[in-house]
Amino acid sequence: MLAKTFRLVSSLCLSFVLTVALSCLAPADTRAAADPVDLFVEALLDADTDTLDRLLASNYVFIGSNGHVQDKEHFIASIRSRNLVVKSASFKNLRETSAGPVRMVTGNGTFTAVSNLPLPSGLMRVTLVADNTGPRERIVLVQLTPVIPTAQCEDGNCLIR
Repeated sequence: MLAKTFRLVSSLCLSFVLTVALSCLAPADTRAAADPVDLFVEALLDADTDTLDRLLASNYVFIGSNGHVQDKEHFIASIRSRNLVVKSASFKNLRETSAGPVRMVTGNGTFTAVSNLPLPSGLMRVTLVADNTGPRERIVLVQLTPVIPTAQCEDGNCLIR
């Protein structure tokens, strides 16, 4: 009886260890879903319009650092045609709040891009709104606002440029 119990416990432990080990070796797509903010930044830097198309909601709005507003179709088209080329983007001090299935992320960081329209670069305040009412979270709005670097900006309280 003791031997049977020992074998059963050993089998369960081995199964658990193998499951954990195999999940660590699994491709990133099969692991827990990455945060849409990180995926968005990665897709921008890589000019990956297919990923952007999947991440962005059909009613997506982009408000650039120059105040220019684009819908999803025009935003993706500007990246595809290289009218908007993101050189660098990194956001920190991200704060999140949510109301039901909608989440708003704010923070600051740097954003540098080349565009056919004049586009301020440098320190930005970023606001991102995502909706999780469907099968997966989709980004509804991204707004970049140029800010003045000050000591308060480290806390997220930046002065608008």
